[in-house]
Amino acid sequence: NTPQVQEWLKAINLADVPVFPKHTGNPPACPAVTTIPADQCWRSCQSCRGDDIVTCPTPGVWGLTFDDGPTTFTPQLLTTLKENKVKATFFVMGTNVVQNPTILKQEFDEGHHIASHTWSHHPLTTLTNEEIVAELKWTEKAVMDITGMQMKYVRPPYGDIDNRVRAVVKKLGYIIVDWTSDLYDSKDFNLNANPTEANLATAVTAFSSALTSYGSAPGNKGIITLEHDLYQVTVDFAKRILPVATSAKLKIQSIDECLGDKLPYQNSKPPANNGTTGGNGTGTGKPADNKNNAASSVGAKVVMTVSLAVIAAAISAF
Repeated sequence: NTPQVQEWLKAINLADVPVFPKHTGNPPACPAVTTIPADQCWRSCQSCRGDDIVTCPTPGVWGLTFDDGPTTFTPQLLTTLKENKVKATFFVMGTNVVQNPTILKQEFDEGHHIASHTWSHHPLTTLTNEEIVAELKWTEKAVMDITGMQMKYVRPPYGDIDNRVRAVVKKLGYIIVDWTSDLYDSKDFNLNANPTEANLATAVTAFSSALTSYGSAPGNKGIITLEHDLYQVTVDFAKRILPVATSAKLKIQSIDECLGDKLPYQNSKPPANNGTTGGNGTGTGKPADNKNNAASSVGAKVVMTVSLAVIAAAISAF
């Protein structure tokens, strides 16, 4: 109900968004499948992924993603990624972005891909259309204030999404990314409940086996995995898993890399064509002038000047 959210809502038309029931639970509990409309395409309870991105197009590619950061543990992970000379996609939470702005900037400056994981990690099918807009746009603003870039990709918390949520998300210019299957969910998040060396070693062995098995018979698509940079133990897990890429003969890439997306943000600038018709085929995704671009947004036609303190207060209120 804040003036800023009302301005964002004026810039989009939600009238044609399909109507499906709002759900409850964190994450939502599934009712009997027969009671769910077939055209709802609810990932959590119908195993329906719609047109969400779940694979990389090239076999043997490992799409590396981390959810829920940035946190004070993330710089350790960034060091490991640099040592392995690989890039990842970080699906960031707005609440953590405003608490750790310098770490978010480090991720971006070191060439990693920044994408949205909403503001507060609420399951999106439990929210109203307007609340979904607020979750995405406040996070978008926080990242834009720090990097000058307007995010283009989003991963719904818990992978909880249906065709109503998809319609709202797409109106804001976002592309939805899940993970390939539960086989490639590292389940590292569970380690924090009991982060012993034995549990960590067991989890590493299990996930290494899944990656190695894929590498031996990659089929015709690459995979997208799910990890977290939320806890010390999840970062420790990542440090041990990354070397498996070499033995499994997998090529690690961020999501924009694996998709061949040269414009990984909504306000990315096309590459200069250097006097040729086709361009030079390269691009950093950074704007020519971050100061000018940070004040603009494809999804919102207003200058966003609300302080981060107001953002936090607004989300707490809603």
